[in-house]
Amino acid sequence: MASKPYSALKIAFKYARYCLTSKTHFSVHAPLVFGFCENVIANIRTPVYQSIELERKKFKTSKQILNFTDYGKNGTTISKKVSDIAKRSLKSPKYARLISRSVAYLNAKMVLELGTSLGITTAYVAQNKGVNVLSLEGDKSVAALAKQAWNNAGITTIEQVIGNFDETLLGVLQANRFDFIYIDGNHKLEPTLRYFEQCLANTKSTCVIVFDDIHYSREMEQAWQQIKNHPTIKCTIDLFFLGFVFINYKITPKHYVLRF
Repeated sequence: MASKPYSALKIAFKYARYCLTSKTHFSVHAPLVFGFCENVIANIRTPVYQSIELERKKFKTSKQILNFTDYGKNGTTISKKVSDIAKRSLKSPKYARLISRSVAYLNAKMVLELGTSLGITTAYVAQNKGVNVLSLEGDKSVAALAKQAWNNAGITTIEQVIGNFDETLLGVLQANRFDFIYIDGNHKLEPTLRYFEQCLANTKSTCVIVFDDIHYSREMEQAWQQIKNHPTIKCTIDLFFLGFVFINYKITPKHYVLRF
């Protein structure tokens, strides 16, 4: 039986402990990781895109009821207000900007996202010049809302693939060579590890994989620990809400817990 998400109180307790025990980027000595921290984690100069934030505001005040298929819950059909999805699922501007900065600093050209949701973070990533973004979303109704938001914001460079990740991910990985992958989909142990292994097996060059909500539940914490312990993984960064995994980089082996 899948473990339930941690309660808001437990998340708050874990976050408080993270704040007390995490290190600043000045504790990092590996040049590549320090450069990433200095230019990405500690950088607050990334703009907030008003056209994208307008779409976020629309979602958060929407009265629309959406019927969608949640493959993370065994393909169950769920009815929710769009505003509730937005409030629960959208990454804040702080984290959307962080992911966008990461793509820019790493000079990533092919970006894969697992879990479009309403597409706000996707839109931030697509602001980087010369970046091709392919976003996987399980449900066509959710994907349509995201696409409409991108169109409203003047973004036409994002490609969508719609369907269960179990059926779409492997083909997408085999047809493309991604150098940045953001996984924000099924928050369970087995699927998370399976997606990780599929990404790893089809990554021949350097790549960064970012996992969302690594402290969301016991299963996600178990998945994160197993990813860190994988024999090919030498360097990770835990930012509490996001976990960064560096693939095939020549880098001093270490697992960091850094403040953000």
